[in-house]
Amino acid sequence: MNDKLNLYNERVKRLKDAIELREPDRVPIYGLVDNWALSYYGATLNEVLKDPELEYQVYAKALTDFPFDGALAPGVTMPLNFVHALGGGIFNNNTETIQIATGQSELMRPEEYDDLIADPIKFIRDTIFPRKYKIFQEGTVEEKFGRYAYALSHFFKYVQSLQICSERIKQEYGLPITNGGVNLFMPGDLIMDYLRDFKGIMRDIKKCPDKLAEACMALVDPLLMNTFGVLHSPTDDKYVHLYLHLPQYIRAKEFEKVYWPSFKKYVDIVAARGLKILILFEKNWEHLYEYLQEFPKGSVIGFFEEDDLRKAKKALGKNICIAGGLRTNDLYYASKEKCIDIAKGLIDDLAPGGGFVFAPDKVLATKNDAKAENLKAVTEFIVEYSAR
Repeated sequence: MNDKLNLYNERVKRLKDAIELREPDRVPIYGLVDNWALSYYGATLNEVLKDPELEYQVYAKALTDFPFDGALAPGVTMPLNFVHALGGGIFNNNTETIQIATGQSELMRPEEYDDLIADPIKFIRDTIFPRKYKIFQEGTVEEKFGRYAYALSHFFKYVQSLQICSERIKQEYGLPITNGGVNLFMPGDLIMDYLRDFKGIMRDIKKCPDKLAEACMALVDPLLMNTFGVLHSPTDDKYVHLYLHLPQYIRAKEFEKVYWPSFKKYVDIVAARGLKILILFEKNWEHLYEYLQEFPKGSVIGFFEEDDLRKAKKALGKNICIAGGLRTNDLYYASKEKCIDIAKGLIDDLAPGGGFVFAPDKVLATKNDAKAENLKAVTEFIVEYSAR
């Protein structure tokens, strides 16, 4: 057991060195594994939703068959049983992975921004929840409360299961699960995903940007309360996880007005508490690098999907740890030799001086996101090649 804990501590330090822009003993490898674990094991999403032990075995295998130094989560990354118990939601699990059903999130009208700004929690609780979830749409207050309590029991089971699985993976395999229990969208993403949908928020950016920006700022304090309620103090092995997916669709000036102020405020306050922040920068962020250069040094690890990592490190490497690497398309369709050659070039160019973590360019969600033999060949090569 001590060997596993020693391995755990080595991996934690390796990632910490990279995030704090020091050169670690070798390039850390991060396991961006989500529902790809299902196909790798040979299980279905519905099967693991019904069987917590199977879920653990599925994800433990996918996370520990490869020499990862950290991973996002030890199981399914959305509390789907909770969502279904509420009688609503935008997630569909009738496939091999979790899919978002689009066009179902325009629940707030533009004229209601003032209500959201005045009291975000009250507005979402008293106005949005009854519109969205069937359990609040009929019956007495007592009946609604009973149904909500039942749904919450699924949520608490989900959280407890993730905590147990994270600890088991630590003790049994020495692998850090960096999810500290805080998985957030930033205010602009929350408004898009759960209140206005894509078309709605795009209209708002043009027609009422001031209201949108004010609403984003109003949501920062509730998000901070949630963050510090879960992560009371900084630890080296647990991070805040942020998933961003609106900015890449808007121009820099729009980003600066409606998204950046609340985003920066949240990151600055969290980093000032000593917490590390893992951010998934979806799509391409090159047009926004000048803003990201303002992030606090040594607090953020940024996973970039479509950016040229060499450009990203040149522009941002003085304050952000750059993470990414092989395209999922190459991990599935290319030869092992080509994958290794790409990885070698990335390490040669990005590893010197530290501040680089190797990972796929996207979260592995479906079986076509990676061939196991390619992933294994690349990760084992990196362990040997990048060691100092």
